[in-house]
Amino acid sequence: MKILQINKFFFLKGGSERYFFDLSELLSEKKHKVIVWSTQHSKNFSFPGLKDFIQFSDFSKYEGFLKDFKKVRRIFWNKEAAKKLERIIKREKPDIAHLHNFMSHFSPSIIFTLKKYNIPIVMTLHDYKLFCPNYQLFSKKKVCFDCLEKRNFNSCLSKKCIKDSYIKSLIGYLEAKSQKDILKITEKIDVFLAPSRFMEKKAIQAGIPAKKIIHLPYFVSKDKKQSSSSKENPYLLYFGRLNQEKGINLLIKSFVEVSKDFSKWKLKIIGNGPEKEKLKNLAKKCNQIEFLGYKKSDELKKLISNTYLTILPSIWPDNFPFSILESLSLAKPVLASRVGGIPELVKDKKTGLLFKSNNQKNLTDKIIWAINNKKEIKKIGKNAQKEILSKYNSDNHYNKLIKIYERFKDN
Repeated sequence: MKILQINKFFFLKGGSERYFFDLSELLSEKKHKVIVWSTQHSKNFSFPGLKDFIQFSDFSKYEGFLKDFKKVRRIFWNKEAAKKLERIIKREKPDIAHLHNFMSHFSPSIIFTLKKYNIPIVMTLHDYKLFCPNYQLFSKKKVCFDCLEKRNFNSCLSKKCIKDSYIKSLIGYLEAKSQKDILKITEKIDVFLAPSRFMEKKAIQAGIPAKKIIHLPYFVSKDKKQSSSSKENPYLLYFGRLNQEKGINLLIKSFVEVSKDFSKWKLKIIGNGPEKEKLKNLAKKCNQIEFLGYKKSDELKKLISNTYLTILPSIWPDNFPFSILESLSLAKPVLASRVGGIPELVKDKKTGLLFKSNNQKNLTDKIIWAINNKKEIKKIGKNAQKEILSKYNSDNHYNKLIKIYERFKDN
């Protein structure tokens, strides 16, 4: 089968990119022809088909009225994307297209092009963009379901949900309204894959027919093994983007309290993001907190393997975090907030620990319990690894996905 995989980033920016690359590799191993398509970016991995990629639009950068106007226009209808996609379709003749994160950069023009050539469209719901203009169901430092519950996007304007900017929020509002009410793109996508039951529920609430949504979690490879334990002082670990919605400030405050009684323990924070300097300032009085910056795959895996516990203190409704899958597959329990799709992966005192989202005292208490119960944590880690590699392995994922592909390809 020829499968066209589309994602707006061709480097490891987050969990959706990780899935995009892992899935493309898995399908290739199963002898399918995979055609990948993305945007041209300085961080892109080397790839022979880069010339087919479309121009990347940096929406965070002001480049003058004319250039910015063209960028905004491409959000609503990207002629370059439609033209290049048509060329790829004529050359490669794909059987099916699998969309990942494509909004704003590719525009709905690619959906209409795919439909022009009767190519079935599968879309993985990595985020909430189809029913929340800022992707996150999170605004003004709080979980927000306004646009979802009202089935309109007026709150995006009134709350200035995108970068706290009226102009950017207006553009996001118009983009969402155009896609939903004018172009009706959800009607043209054949099937939506929801990594979590939480995502499935929210998509149905947004008006996507339940019969068009299939629950299909991400996967991890079976060959992941637990490395030897660290010989240095024990440490707790956060890895991911340093964004406000990730709740890292809450983690730092909790760890500062914990560190007063546990002087040998460290907290290591891996990743970059807009909150990095604020978080460093918050942690500067505690010499047991280390910021390690970005780490590549092998080095990151070693740091995960040697940690005592991974912590994910999200205050937004995280969908189905890849960081949890990776930690549990390496027999490392995860202490995470009870929000979004997280409880589907982390079951309290069975595959990890859960705390009340955005509750510093509860997080502090859970960290102290974990430190004081080493045997129980080790047992939880082993149970978690067994369950994750049994339920979320690549074979299970492939067998379910290929049936979906074949069903829509045949139709």
